[in-house]
Amino acid sequence: MSQHRNSREASAAGGLFHFNAAARIPAPVQIEEQVKVALALGKLRPGDLLPSIRALEDQLGVGRMLVRKAYQRLQDAGLVRIVHGRGAVVIGHARADGHVASKAEALIQRVLAEVRREGLDGVTFARLLHQRLLAEDARTPRILCVDSSDVLAQQLGQQIQQALGVHVRTMGLARLRRLRGVVTRDTQVLVDYYYLADVRRILSRRAGGIYPVSWDYDAAFVERLRSLPQGASVLLLFYRSSLKEQGTLLAIDALLDRVKERDLKVTFKALEDVGSVARLARSRFDAVLVSNRVWDDHASALEEHPERFWRLSSRLNLQSLDAVRVRLGFVL
Repeated sequence: MSQHRNSREASAAGGLFHFNAAARIPAPVQIEEQVKVALALGKLRPGDLLPSIRALEDQLGVGRMLVRKAYQRLQDAGLVRIVHGRGAVVIGHARADGHVASKAEALIQRVLAEVRREGLDGVTFARLLHQRLLAEDARTPRILCVDSSDVLAQQLGQQIQQALGVHVRTMGLARLRRLRGVVTRDTQVLVDYYYLADVRRILSRRAGGIYPVSWDYDAAFVERLRSLPQGASVLLLFYRSSLKEQGTLLAIDALLDRVKERDLKVTFKALEDVGSVARLARSRFDAVLVSNRVWDDHASALEEHPERFWRLSSRLNLQSLDAVRVRLGFVL
């Protein structure tokens, strides 16, 4: 059984990687894209083992840190899990369905035949096409990411952009209300799950599609919260406008449910009602959990008291994005 698995792992990764030193594309990007393409075409499957960092360094003749960076980006995108000393194990899919991949493969074959008939160099043509498509995507991104604030939307959008490999526009709810006229039927909206109903009301039928994605609270942050004494006193600090949003309250309920065994004594307050940050630093609370919007506006004062003020720390749930990716037809 082990021998069969090892042979499958070797054949899966065999011939997968190559490095074009003449191309103006960084080595980590080339490695990352080669894995994504192999996943899209079904040449890699969950459970397949990629070469160790040292082995790939020797095979491609590139620096170890460049290989590590590529593997780390793939791990951040939820496609592989790095295994110390062995390489990386494929854990995710990067294809929507066989229909999309087969259509793409057929089109590639037709284009390659035309390129050869015209006497063009295939690699040069591919680089020119790649740059042209990236420029068009940057000029008119079809993905719009929405969250409660511009800051959170930017953070969510950056993670979506990294995972999907496309440009993403971002807007907070307030800006979306003002600029909803720029949203067209070509726009695909990805929104924090807790604000799905708000976005649907704002946009009505303007967008081509509105899809929910979700945040996960950072595991280290949740563990830090669990480390507080039983029955500790905690203040949740937001702007007054945020406390009026249903999504904010639902998100906080989800967080508190994960630490309910600590029986924390929780108080909600708006920054406008508490006075200065310095005053809060001397308060009776064991911890003050600060919203991202408040933190970004008052970071210098808050960071002077790291034991008292904790930033609400979260990241994109890649499984929720994967479900949306399939519906949108993103292969890579």
